Amino acid sequence: MSSKVKKKERGGRRRGGPRRPPDRPKPLCAVCGEPIADITSALARSEDGAEVHFDCALQSAESRLKPKNGEKVIYLGSGSFAAVEELAYRQRSLKIFRSFSWENPDAQGSWRLDLRTRLR
Repeated sequence: MSSKVKKKERGGRRRGGPRRPPDRPKPLCAVCGEPIADITSALARSEDGAEVHFDCALQSAESRLKPKNGEKVIYLGSGSFAAVEELAYRQRSLKIFRSFSWENPDAQGSWRLDLRTRLR
């Protein structure tokens, strides 16, 4: 049996088969109470820094900004959401009507610091 065949049988890794990520506890969303499967896409709530699904934050932003006809709520980055003109957004330009910051830029949640240390 040649070594090439052995490598193919083992999935290309030196020892064992495919690598499996470690099981980590999934935190609960502070808005809906469901587990957050992808913690890297979560946002921190400004009041207490708790983890929130991105989709839950977007729904809260839509209810807070109340987009009018022809407007769309988008994520600007750095924890900020804005109501923009939908036609201009499709044409790759932004005309911002209202915006607010979902995350508090000064406060870092302990879960974010823990995430940074785990990903290094």
